[in-house]
Amino acid sequence: MLRKLSVRLSLLFIGIALVSVGVIAMWVNNAVQTEFRCYCEESHLAQTPPDSMPSETGVVGQGGMPYYMGEAEQAFLDAIRNSLWLAAWVAVLVGVALGFLFSWLITGPMRRLTLAARKVAAGDFSYRVSQKTDDEIGEVSDAFNTMAEQLEKKEKSRRQFLADIAHELRNPLSIVQGNLEAWLDGVITPAPEQVASVYDETVLLSRLVTDLRDLSLAEAGQLKLSQSATGLSEFILAQVANVQSRCQEKRISITAELSDGLPSVLIDRDRIRQVLHNLIDNALRYTRAGGAIKISASEKTPGWVAVYVADSGSGIATEDLPHVFDHFYKADRSRKRGHGGAGIGLAMVKRLVELHGGKVWVESKKGKGSTFFFTLPVV
Repeated sequence: MLRKLSVRLSLLFIGIALVSVGVIAMWVNNAVQTEFRCYCEESHLAQTPPDSMPSETGVVGQGGMPYYMGEAEQAFLDAIRNSLWLAAWVAVLVGVALGFLFSWLITGPMRRLTLAARKVAAGDFSYRVSQKTDDEIGEVSDAFNTMAEQLEKKEKSRRQFLADIAHELRNPLSIVQGNLEAWLDGVITPAPEQVASVYDETVLLSRLVTDLRDLSLAEAGQLKLSQSATGLSEFILAQVANVQSRCQEKRISITAELSDGLPSVLIDRDRIRQVLHNLIDNALRYTRAGGAIKISASEKTPGWVAVYVADSGSGIATEDLPHVFDHFYKADRSRKRGHGGAGIGLAMVKRLVELHGGKVWVESKKGKGSTFFFTLPVV
């Protein structure tokens, strides 16, 4: 395809050169011939006595030439005409050369883009196009490099995502498999507490698979929402009441500070309940006994209600803040499984809030607690 394009561009430049040079050559030839004949006529009239002039002007002599043009004048016109056509042919050859040159200059970057696109299609996301110009072709090359960079990041994220899934699934499956093998071999007799432990692992597996499915659907934009007008104050207070017993067990206080006259919001109750559950669960996980969790909501921006969940926990380091909503990211890698979560709760929070059209972000300092914010649309 590129070769056909280069041929078409070359033929276009050659055609333009031929037409331009041909028109100029014919125009100059006619102009020179006309002007030269006028000059010869005036010179002849000036040198001829009045009484010897013919009664009629424009008498044509032998060969169809005016009688005032001799062989020398005709030779001069022929020399001019030959020089003109020679110059035309030289101009055509130069036009052909320039046509091929410009065609190569235009299609060269496109060939490099084609090669880069094939490299990326083959899985080499590290390949980049050398950007040498600041024109439109350079802008296309820059856009292509940006796309390749994003694809490379996505590919790395996908591979890490698969590795993390395998890691998270391997542990409970190993526990279940080990216990079942021991029971089948008669090494141990299943006691109620051991059965309960295996059951807990299957519940963990089921919850993890469900969360992964919901997260995958949310990121693909295929998770359906059943939105309805909901009073936010009553909704938040109900969620706080549901976790009161857990907070009391950990000796952590939880309060809700809600602005008066909060408008109703358009939400999927189950999904936003999941958002609050994940944020509160995250706060409980990183807040020590004697700490506090506060949930608040207010309409700071017209049309949007901002909700935040603040805790007095260990906080998040500055270098970890940009990654807290990534899949399977754990700021404290030293935490054991079961204490630090699977690492997809906050990723799920981000996707669910974005499906509602809102935004989510976090503010935190190491050792001074964290505050997670998200916005919801007003009815």
